[in-house]
Amino acid sequence: MRAVTTIILILLPLTLTLAQETDTVYLPVAISKNETILYKRIIEFNQATKLYHVRDYFDNGQIQMDGTYSKLDRNFKENYWCNYHTNIKQGLYQTWYKNGQPESCYHFIDGKKNGLCEEYYSNGQISTKGYAISGNKPGNTRGVKQGNFKGWSVDGKLLYDFDLENGMKVNPADTSYLYHLYKPKDYETDTTRTWPLIIYLHGGSVRGTDLKKLFNNGIPDQIYRGREFPFLIASPLCPLLIQWSTDNWFENFYKEITTRYRVDKNRVYLTGISLGGEGTWYLGVKYPEKFAAIAPIAGFTSDIGYIDENIDNLKDMPIWAFHGKIDNVVPFEETERIVNKLKGKNKNLRFTAEPEVGHGMDWIVYPGQELYDWFLQYGRKK
Repeated sequence: MRAVTTIILILLPLTLTLAQETDTVYLPVAISKNETILYKRIIEFNQATKLYHVRDYFDNGQIQMDGTYSKLDRNFKENYWCNYHTNIKQGLYQTWYKNGQPESCYHFIDGKKNGLCEEYYSNGQISTKGYAISGNKPGNTRGVKQGNFKGWSVDGKLLYDFDLENGMKVNPADTSYLYHLYKPKDYETDTTRTWPLIIYLHGGSVRGTDLKKLFNNGIPDQIYRGREFPFLIASPLCPLLIQWSTDNWFENFYKEITTRYRVDKNRVYLTGISLGGEGTWYLGVKYPEKFAAIAPIAGFTSDIGYIDENIDNLKDMPIWAFHGKIDNVVPFEETERIVNKLKGKNKNLRFTAEPEVGHGMDWIVYPGQELYDWFLQYGRKK
């Protein structure tokens, strides 16, 4: 009996070793044009569960990510709430800042957020706390926000406490946003002329109360560089932590812009990047009668049920959508899926998918001329 026990004890560690396959890779990730971070990635594959346990470390030894995947591209690192193409997160997924403070804590089922979702500022203060359900709609790559949502400032002040249903705020507030307005050089001298209007929606990193941040990228960056446009260009500023779809701001904004300035209401165009790309899809669906054409860039579409439910509102809208195929922040499939829904319904649908471009698609689109010329082809039907 003692001999049998000894054999079992010897074989047990061997069995556990065979069940786990461990690999280490060094993963360079460009975070800007001038900076690349080299992560140490440790991957443990469990033969029994067929799951990959992945941990990424900064160069100072601090853990950056700890998560589990059912499918994994070991040489690609995506954003913490994005699953890049074949990557599929399962269960608890956590990230940290380089200083050791928590950055995010999410739960996933088959690559979709499901359950408690938390994000933090780098000082350790929680920034948002909410919940998501994975949903069962085809093409949903993110999960849908559902239930209570809270948001705090970096110094711990509670900014938001509201409920969401299918990604939409239950009782949206009627509000107004700050904005920057660009006027063409002849606007003041030619007082009888009306002008086409571009409404530009910024991405998530610009949110807050500082209008100067608008000039970091997108069309406002082009304005800052001295470029002249034959449009009025209105750039609203979304408050910290929320989305363009959270509250009722657009009608007040549209009324003020079109009343205060000489706008040709038949030539109003809408575009935006990332969070603003999502906002472009949303506002286009909600107010199709306001726009002559829209151009969403790299925006989520599957986390707001309203877009899917009302997608036919865009069947007559000229649309030029853009997305980079190697986007590691918003999956390419988020634009592809909504474009596929409109194919065969919308005769003025155009989709540019750049194979070697990531989330910086706006740096290709807005510095060029083609989008602006395309806008001017269209006027709203009276």
